[in-house]
Amino acid sequence: MNQSKPSILSRALSAIAPAMSLAIKSPEDWADSSHLIPVDLQTLFGWSDASGIQISRRTALGLDVVAKGRRVLATNLGRMTLVNRKSGALAPMQMSYLQQPEEDRPLAQTLIWTADALYFYPRTWWIVQRRDAYGWPARGGVKLLDRKDAEFDDDGKVIKAWGKPVEARDVIQFDAPDGGLLHDGLKLLRRAVILDRAASLAEENPVPSVELHYDGNKPLEATQIQQLLQSWQAARAKYGAAYTDKTINAKTLGLDKEQLLLDAQNRMDIKLARQIGIPAWAADVALEGSTLNYQNRASRAWELIDLYLATYTTAIASRLSMNDCTPIGWSTEFDTEVLTRPDLKTRFETYKVGIDGGFIDQAWIEAQEGQKMKQLEETPA
Repeated sequence: MNQSKPSILSRALSAIAPAMSLAIKSPEDWADSSHLIPVDLQTLFGWSDASGIQISRRTALGLDVVAKGRRVLATNLGRMTLVNRKSGALAPMQMSYLQQPEEDRPLAQTLIWTADALYFYPRTWWIVQRRDAYGWPARGGVKLLDRKDAEFDDDGKVIKAWGKPVEARDVIQFDAPDGGLLHDGLKLLRRAVILDRAASLAEENPVPSVELHYDGNKPLEATQIQQLLQSWQAARAKYGAAYTDKTINAKTLGLDKEQLLLDAQNRMDIKLARQIGIPAWAADVALEGSTLNYQNRASRAWELIDLYLATYTTAIASRLSMNDCTPIGWSTEFDTEVLTRPDLKTRFETYKVGIDGGFIDQAWIEAQEGQKMKQLEETPA
């Protein structure tokens, strides 16, 4: 197979791109071909569901839970750094490109937009543009690839970036653990958008839950009707009840539609949180009957890492631990201490236990604190 020749599918999509009016710009509308093809062909040929709603990254971020999930991911991932380890300990030297992969933006932004792509789509790529004297990616020599700037062969492998051929060794591909939210969660996202629109419409056009039916012989004037409604509303607000005489019949129109929509939205928020994989408390989703009782900040952070962040940190770190990114026997990990570091009181209580037990020394404590400390005295036996 000719790896330098664009695939038939790629050439076909390029030919019909003007008709589809594609506008895929980083970082707002990143996409993977497995997502773009079905959605855009639906638009072109009318292959869509009855709602007519096309789900994109921007549409999905209009949902509170999706936006919160993305924000929690970006905020916490951007605070962590990448470190190299060998045999469990910090490596004797750190790969410089992992401190700043891209020349034009900091590590935090590179990691945020890498995770963003994996959040919505099945995969994303770093392209190595410069290498150091030892053949490793150089500091600032890597570039995060935007889908609109890539060309693929029939197997879905990147063969061109920014219009120039790229070698396979210069492509670092990160694969999401699933198909991405816009692929695996497409049906649920569409339902959520429809429900959100219905709730907004109900807020703008409220349906009364009670009808005050007048049974008198003489029709009421407009001012009398207004006074009746105002007095009824005021009594309900003040006393929780209202009074009607024999000429007024209060008719209940059934369940409050707004309340039904609110309940449906709450259930949908829980489903979205499950689809995303984020703990309900982290997405500000209320679970009936659930309570949270964390002893400290670190416990909460560890739960967030284990149940949510690890989905993305594992995908990124494991790829960067392969032999084309780090030396054999080394690994790349996210340094989670910024999220899980105990408070000052807890740390020094732990140091005291270690000093008394004789399994840590003053040098170790100073390395943990990053500064010279006053000598701790051992407690006499």
